[in-house]
Amino acid sequence: MKKHLSIFIFLIFLTSSNLYSQRDKNGNPVFNSEKIENVNFEGFEIVSSYYTIKDNIDNKQSSVFKNENPSLDDYWNFSTKLPSYYFMIVHKGTVKGMLMLIPKDDAFFYNIMIPNKKESFQIPSKLTGKITENRAKELAGIKKIDATINNHVLKFNNKDFQILKYNDIMAEVKNIAKEKIVGNDDDLNIEEYIKTESKGGKLDFKNTVEKYDGTLINFDGTLYNKKDFAILMWGAAVKKTGITELNKAQLLWEKIYERNLTEPELKALRKGFETKL
Repeated sequence: MKKHLSIFIFLIFLTSSNLYSQRDKNGNPVFNSEKIENVNFEGFEIVSSYYTIKDNIDNKQSSVFKNENPSLDDYWNFSTKLPSYYFMIVHKGTVKGMLMLIPKDDAFFYNIMIPNKKESFQIPSKLTGKITENRAKELAGIKKIDATINNHVLKFNNKDFQILKYNDIMAEVKNIAKEKIVGNDDDLNIEEYIKTESKGGKLDFKNTVEKYDGTLINFDGTLYNKKDFAILMWGAAVKKTGITELNKAQLLWEKIYERNLTEPELKALRKGFETKL
């Protein structure tokens, strides 16, 4: 499925503005791509896409159009000097980060964007090679081009070029995402803290409420059993920790304890959110 480079407008400064003259109806540069796969990794999802040679190099509607009848040099320059892949790091439907693999001289680097922090930075790739795997395969599949692949080496125009394997790139993307994006995401860190501390930790209030005399606890004119009051205290503590939406706290509690809240428990949770303890 083809789609346009719309959310990646922040990357435009990395390449010549002349390359990105064609724009869609929303004013975004048109660099056609196709989705490769969705990969689940440690609680988040990596969506990878590939910028194709076809429908870009020979397409006047593309911002990276070269020629309707590209030459060998056009094909080679397109394949080795323009980005091949981009990756979206997604958690529960929210894009936490975006990476684009960009060639520079005889090396590659990742341009990385973290939308919720409005941050962008670059990390050099540790991989070596001249051309990415998908580009090499597409180039070798063009009939008018004499190009072959053997043992991860592309022979093009009587020269051999080492190929960057897609799986190696994906492994590198996973490491970067884990260290630089997911590991630094405040929302995810808060959730992990709450999950860890809710059973036997600082956010487990069962032992605290057991110290109260009697079976019921009167709080703000309402009687709660000890189980529900522990949930009330959990709600107040979780809100203070940084979870400010009741619905999000409810889903998190139900995920931690692997069951739905009862109506009295939900009322206790709501009261905790309304209360400073």
